[in-house]
Amino acid sequence: MLSAAAAATPQPVAGDCAGAGPEQPSRCIYRAAFPSTGLVSHCRTDRDCQVGYYYGDPEKPVWLEPPPGIATLPRPEVIWHEAAFAEVRFDTSSGPVSYFFEAKRRLLSRPQPDVLAADTHRHLMAQAAGRALVVRQIFSGREVLRIERDWASGSSVRAAITAVHFDPDTRMTISYLRGAAREAVTERISVPGVPR
Repeated sequence: MLSAAAAATPQPVAGDCAGAGPEQPSRCIYRAAFPSTGLVSHCRTDRDCQVGYYYGDPEKPVWLEPPPGIATLPRPEVIWHEAAFAEVRFDTSSGPVSYFFEAKRRLLSRPQPDVLAADTHRHLMAQAAGRALVVRQIFSGREVLRIERDWASGSSVRAAITAVHFDPDTRMTISYLRGAAREAVTERISVPGVPR
């Protein structure tokens, strides 16, 4: 399981919610610092929600499409990485999925599986993908860097990585368990902003 990667890593926010309880209906609003913009969730239960973004009237959201193979979305975790840049995370039956929402330019990413870290200044994300840690552009999905290591034996990439975060100097810090001995390793890696 990932630990808190850095002291400045944003955490999920509590929305302004009406209704409560895992098996009861609820409605939540997650406001951006950008005027009249944010995210909403309308849930029948914690496992059956509609989630969307709004401009102006929160009663008229644009609903997110669930990822292929998933009928409904569960209750979201909303993380405001910046005042107008959110990550909407879902713990689905197929694994964790994130959408990214940039309020000022009204951008919404496609659903992205296994996101471990995000660089909202350069619009990059780090994802577990097979036996690699892959850095992609958030909105285009284009790969900019693939990192393959001798991850801990028998572990998925997600389980082997203990911390990962993007640094302000265009590098990424990654801590992971290496090989059969599960040796703790930390590296700083330069990350390009565009595909190579």
